[in-house]
Amino acid sequence: MLKTRYKFLLVIGLLVFGFAATDTFAQNRNSRNMAILSVKTTPSPFIVRVDGVQVGMSGVAEANEFYVTPGLHTVEVEGPNGRTFTREYTFVRGRKECICLRIIEETIKRPCPYDVRVEGPERVAAGDMITFVAVNAVSTPVPLNYRWRVTPNTARITSGLGTSSITVDTSGLGENQTITAELDVTDDVYGATCQQKDSVSTGVETIKRPEPFRFDAFESRTFDEDKAKFDNFSIQLQSIPDSQAYIVMYQGTNASQRDFDRLRNRALDYLVKTRGLDPRRIQITRWGTRNQTSYELWIVPPGASPPVPQ
Repeated sequence: MLKTRYKFLLVIGLLVFGFAATDTFAQNRNSRNMAILSVKTTPSPFIVRVDGVQVGMSGVAEANEFYVTPGLHTVEVEGPNGRTFTREYTFVRGRKECICLRIIEETIKRPCPYDVRVEGPERVAAGDMITFVAVNAVSTPVPLNYRWRVTPNTARITSGLGTSSITVDTSGLGENQTITAELDVTDDVYGATCQQKDSVSTGVETIKRPEPFRFDAFESRTFDEDKAKFDNFSIQLQSIPDSQAYIVMYQGTNASQRDFDRLRNRALDYLVKTRGLDPRRIQITRWGTRNQTSYELWIVPPGASPPVPQ
């Protein structure tokens, strides 16, 4: 906070003068009976009043002089921002009262006891929660009042009102929205003098969720052929960290087809013990029947939902 204050620095001089036929005062036939007020101000001219009546402007490079009747008078010099120098003088015939004023400008700096800015993520996915935080760059024990507002109105503040951080729910905002968090900060000491405002915007993007994909599909004829398929499947799974193996089996209806449970257990045993997959990454399910026992090998990336029967 900056505050400007002006001071008058006064130098008063008293001169006694005489009159000659050629001096400037001879222009006024009554000048011999008058006193003189001489006013000079630095760095600018200002209004001069005697007994409340404006008599002219002060001089800058040289003083301006004014005739004054002898006696007690009030002299005013009006400075900047309404500041006025006022003093009473007793003027004497044949005497000059010199007033020299220097206007001194003082700038008083009193920093606010807080310097707050708002921070938030640049972008989030639709449906995520956003946390906006007010960061105070100045360490101060002064308690602050936080007033938050978010736009658009469909964004909902779920927690933190009145505190230095809020959480905003982005659910249901639609595609490619922008959420702006605005903050007004004041305290109970400096009030509006140090009131601060700041805001930050976060883009809400509709991010397409990953989809599961079918890696292979085949009919089960011999276990050696099945193992070759499982080998390739394992290699692909290991190249996608945190992905899930989703194996769909269709029980064969031909009388010669092998039992679903036995094939399921054999496939799981091979993938875990031989190929070294974590059993928690493997899910084997049955979707129905076909003429020949069949497999579908699916890979479910992180964040994707498992496949559903078609």
